[in-house]
Amino acid sequence: MHEAEIITDTNSKNSDSEYRVHRVGTITTGLCFVAFGILFLLHTLLGLFTYEMIMSLWPIILIALGVEVLLTNICSKRFVYDKAGVFMMVIMGFFSMGMALADICIKHAEFYM
Repeated sequence: MHEAEIITDTNSKNSDSEYRVHRVGTITTGLCFVAFGILFLLHTLLGLFTYEMIMSLWPIILIALGVEVLLTNICSKRFVYDKAGVFMMVIMGFFSMGMALADICIKHAEFYM
């Protein structure tokens, strides 16, 4: 993972003026991995959720990323977008859709055979 960058403000009279640069997307990526991992685990072990229900929650990723961007813009002096985090969320979405499709095909395969 990326570590937060520390920027030294050279324009400031105080040479010790440093602040962290927040990478937008890292918190959202972590939370989405944890949340969707728990949902898939509960589906696998206990059958509490269906893949269709889990897949219908994908807009939560966009909402969480939007909230993180807004909060970072308000609270932080400087931020950059974590392109690797956003890329991982896209990969996670495609992986989970593929797993859901495979599960649906396996469950309905005997109907078509």
